[in-house]
Amino acid sequence: MKLIEEIKKAEEKGEILKKNAASGGQALIEKARKAGEEELTALDEWREKELKTALDKAQKNIDSEVKKIDAEHEKTLKKINELYKKNKDITIKKIQEIILKWPYSR
Repeated sequence: MKLIEEIKKAEEKGEILKKNAASGGQALIEKARKAGEEELTALDEWREKELKTALDKAQKNIDSEVKKIDAEHEKTLKKINELYKKNKDITIKKIQEIILKWPYSR
């Protein structure tokens, strides 16, 4: 009879240990899940920060290139305008010479 009581106590102790192990395991799973979620959140924040930094850097590079291109464009326009004025004057003089010489060439 004592053996039966000891078996019952051992079974009860086993059930208690089983319940404690299950709840302890569940707690560990929850703790790991929360830690994972926090790590993912931190990773997302880091990724967003890095993305913003990269975009800012790219925007600065783009702005720099646009300024260079604008300066080159202005320089080219200035050169074209100077050439236009120069060629316009030369062309006008040549046409005037042709017109003045035309009646005499007959």
